[in-house]
Amino acid sequence: NLIFSAKMSDRPDNAPEHCPGTESDQAGHASACQGCPNQSACQTAPKGPDPAIMEIKERLSTVKHKILVLSGKGGVGKSTVSSQLAFSLAAAGYQVGLLDVDICGPSIPKMTGLEGETVHQSSAGWSPVYVDERLAVMSIGFMLENPDQAIIWRGPRKNGMIKNFLRDVDWGELDVLLIDTPPGTSDEHLSIVTYL
Repeated sequence: NLIFSAKMSDRPDNAPEHCPGTESDQAGHASACQGCPNQSACQTAPKGPDPAIMEIKERLSTVKHKILVLSGKGGVGKSTVSSQLAFSLAAAGYQVGLLDVDICGPSIPKMTGLEGETVHQSSAGWSPVYVDERLAVMSIGFMLENPDQAIIWRGPRKNGMIKNFLRDVDWGELDVLLIDTPPGTSDEHLSIVTYL
């Protein structure tokens, strides 16, 4: 049943019964694709694994351990655990990165005392904001003009930002990268697991 579900996941919801799937070489070309509203998108979409996966793997090759902090529901203290664990590990002498992938509700800047800070671009990529020399932090909250500004994005845009965080942030050498996630099991979780 799991194998069936995995194979079905690359089929659009409104696809015909015998859809070959978006990852297939036959996507958009098979006889089942005739008349499908997704036919032209499937014909032109890139096939195979996302090339960003290799770029992310290279970028994070200097990170020894990656830890996701997640829960199926909100309000249980994920951000508190993430930030306090980051502070504790840094105080114990570890090089720590804290990545906030809660795109629509970034709370890590506030929890780390970094509200009002901004991200800087360098030739090596985005520079995280530092609490001290052992604790680096990245969040979309650093990119907002107003910390109370609402971010209302659909899945593809959130996934793109997560990809940018993983591919473009210059963490340097880290013992641990802690990743604070939003509540539930949504696009952010699926993206981060896929890219890691």
